[in-house]
Amino acid sequence: MTYNDFLYEGYWWLSLIGGLHCIGLGLYIRHVYRDKHDNHKLLGAIFNLLALYFLTGLISKTNSPVPLPMLFILIIPVYFLQMPLLYLYCYRSLHNIHRDIRMSGHFYPALALMVVISLAFVLDANVYLNLSDDPITNLSHVTVLGAVLPALLSLQALIYFYLIIKLLNQFRGRSRRVHQDSLKDIKFRWLLVLTLAMLINWVVRTGLVILPFYFGDHVSITAQAITRLCLLLTVYVLALYGLKQITLAAYLRGRLSSKMTDPNQRPSSQQLLNAEELNYLQQILNADDTQDNPANKP
Repeated sequence: MTYNDFLYEGYWWLSLIGGLHCIGLGLYIRHVYRDKHDNHKLLGAIFNLLALYFLTGLISKTNSPVPLPMLFILIIPVYFLQMPLLYLYCYRSLHNIHRDIRMSGHFYPALALMVVISLAFVLDANVYLNLSDDPITNLSHVTVLGAVLPALLSLQALIYFYLIIKLLNQFRGRSRRVHQDSLKDIKFRWLLVLTLAMLINWVVRTGLVILPFYFGDHVSITAQAITRLCLLLTVYVLALYGLKQITLAAYLRGRLSSKMTDPNQRPSSQQLLNAEELNYLQQILNADDTQDNPANKP
């Protein structure tokens, strides 16, 4: 087996394992771990989109129904849902919004792009690219539409990361001025870790894939494998950290509920006997001492 064959096989396995694990996490969050504000649906959708990103690595020119560049351009608008989902998840979690999740204006750009690309395909399939069976690895394979979409996706990610970090900073500023219980601190730390994890992966993908694509360099299979490996490790870290936070939150909720519902629990500073009872007890002790004293015996 040559080095390139090893890389392609490793890339395929990374894509398969990452896709299956993200699907599993998405199903767990959606159907097992339920949030009373329905925010678990947004988090589950985020992992489902990550699963789609992983699974695209399994597509090759031998199993693709259309040329690969065309297929990837058709899929790109779906990725425009990722950052709005992350922003809405953070916003609703921090503000404890009870409203049902509905169609948000944050999703309109992705829907508009889907319509535009679909119309372009119906009117003229050649508008996508200079048709080729090779995957998109540099600008020489695509036309204007194929070149603009990754730039728009990166611009959207940059804007939403700014909005999310600003939102987290505002919440942190308020928590310094007022007392925040531990459950809110747990929620804030989870959102911060989730945002930083997504930001790190975006920076890695931009540096290894997007910038070489625009500078005319060939995007190697090694660079694509590194981005997927980084994302897969991030998914594992998020899963372990999320499980730890869920366990800690359940423990704190149990302690709070036991303090509120246990009527027999008394504060250590509360006096068990009143003054009358203490007087009576002292008299009994004095009487016992008098009877036991040998000087008082006949």
